[in-house]
Amino acid sequence: MDTNLSLEDNQTIQAIGILADVLDGVSGPGGLDTVLVSKALRQVIATRSRPAFEFASRAFNTLDPGVRRQVAKDASAAAQESVELRARVGGFLNTAPRKAPGQGPQQGTNFLNALNLRARRAKTPEA
Repeated sequence: MDTNLSLEDNQTIQAIGILADVLDGVSGPGGLDTVLVSKALRQVIATRSRPAFEFASRAFNTLDPGVRRQVAKDASAAAQESVELRARVGGFLNTAPRKAPGQGPQQGTNFLNALNLRARRAKTPEA
């Protein structure tokens, strides 16, 4: 891991989260070690602390080289999938009408309203 990364950059934090998710999915020999590294990375996300990042970096470097290579490959694929998904969903989410200057807060999208209505119906007993 690059120790010169900015922990204030949201894309860096997202990448650390993807790496932690991939580490959680590793099974077999070294699985417990990968979970511990994942927890260290999640601590970095929570605190954005340089010492936490350095600890997580050292912990990652103690993993078996084959595991590190596989995790790097899987994390790269997961990051690419995330970028592609955001590109597809971003166009969909940005189709909501924009409010005019001076208007109150937007009431939410039809999708969110439908989810909320569905949740309310599930809670009320039917007559």
